[in-house]
Amino acid sequence: MSRRPEIPVVVLWGLIWCCLASGGVACRETGGGSAPWRVLEPGLEIARFDSRTAISAATGDLTVLRVDPERWRLVVMATTDTGVGLPLSLDRWCRDFNLVAAINAGMYQRDGKTHVGYCKVGDRVISEAVNRYRSAAAMDPVKADDPPFRIFDLDDTPLDSVTAAYRTVVQNLRLIKRRAESRWPSGPETWSEAALGEDEQGRALLMHCTRPLSMHDFNRLILDLPLAVVAAQHLEGNFPAQLWVNHPGWTDPVRGPAAQSRVLPVILGVAAPVPVNAPAPPGR
Repeated sequence: MSRRPEIPVVVLWGLIWCCLASGGVACRETGGGSAPWRVLEPGLEIARFDSRTAISAATGDLTVLRVDPERWRLVVMATTDTGVGLPLSLDRWCRDFNLVAAINAGMYQRDGKTHVGYCKVGDRVISEAVNRYRSAAAMDPVKADDPPFRIFDLDDTPLDSVTAAYRTVVQNLRLIKRRAESRWPSGPETWSEAALGEDEQGRALLMHCTRPLSMHDFNRLILDLPLAVVAAQHLEGNFPAQLWVNHPGWTDPVRGPAAQSRVLPVILGVAAPVPVNAPAPPGR
């Protein structure tokens, strides 16, 4: 029986010191490799990668927020549904609605308010425009034993079945078909990207890459990284594509505190879960 070589004490203390000096960044094994996930809170982790080298980097151009939907609620909000009236920047969405993060919920029409594709929130259909896009992100299941978050392939599961099982459903362009099959052919077009993924543990991956890439190359990047992606959908590209993290544990070294985000009419947000025994709001 082979035996692992023991780590010298001085090396062990050096590793401990490095972990402490890094500000609490935790390295975890996931999907065949290690990634420096900074744990903001249990179930809410963030990492940054350099898309050119596919390694972790504090100022990398790909940011990934990993969300455990068992601990954090994923919510879709639209200006036409919240009474806001006008689109808001992502930082305003977060501040005004007490969200810890927000990203594009998908593309929107030229009217500046209507989601492209089908979109339902609770018992309200925000957009009835069912199209040929083959990906649907679903949240808030009707049955408690169903996954709290899942990305469905609509060529495998009909949209009607998804909307019957989940209260919140957003249809978007598919990037990666379950299980981990890239469905975007190579081509010359490139853009910066906001995308939503699901990993092998059912966690949501909110991804934003500022470096313009073809979606074929973007898919290859996120599949090669230690993210364990099983499915993903395109949310938005170029200037409107954004990710905003509103948490005291994260200061974005790329964006900077003075940066402003473009206003968006429909967003996907991360909200703290409601405690099981919380009292009902007054008047409800």
